[in-house]
Amino acid sequence: MNSESRIEILQNSVRRLLVTNTVENARALLRRFQEVDSFNAYVHERMPPVLLAMLIMFLISLACVTGIVTLLPDMHSALILPMLLILPVVLAGSFLIQIYVFFSWLEGRSMERSLAPRRKAPRGVLANWVRSKLNLDLGPVPAVPWLPAAILLFMPLLTLTYSWRGAAMTFIALGILMPIAYAWVDR
Repeated sequence: MNSESRIEILQNSVRRLLVTNTVENARALLRRFQEVDSFNAYVHERMPPVLLAMLIMFLISLACVTGIVTLLPDMHSALILPMLLILPVVLAGSFLIQIYVFFSWLEGRSMERSLAPRRKAPRGVLANWVRSKLNLDLGPVPAVPWLPAAILLFMPLLTLTYSWRGAAMTFIALGILMPIAYAWVDR
């Protein structure tokens, strides 16, 4: 029995790291968006800033692709074909990860709005700092699929930082400031 529970714990740990769990969570989030009226109404009422945030996320995904394009061919010419094959994966993957985290965050914000006095989720360090300095409520911290985000978002941005530091810092700043600007518009 003890070995079975250890195997289950190990399987659950591995499953959390794999993309399949993220895909299942994204499907569940999409289902909740379709079925929960308060979440759907929250997003639709704020469509202009949501679309602007999605545009910024798409630009960050393009920056991820640019990081790969500017670094890998300079390393070795044999990397050009594999680079061309992974570019669509990085573009789509980084964009979908950002969308997943953003809509998870929006879901938390909409839940807090609908359950206002009854439920307040714990805030992260950045959210507490923003609240004290800017008087903005960022809302609850969303779940982040760290392994796919590291591979499809952070590593390409790191390659962009290596090859084109100014552009990388601009897109990283956009990624950090976008939720703060959204929270400011959504007061």
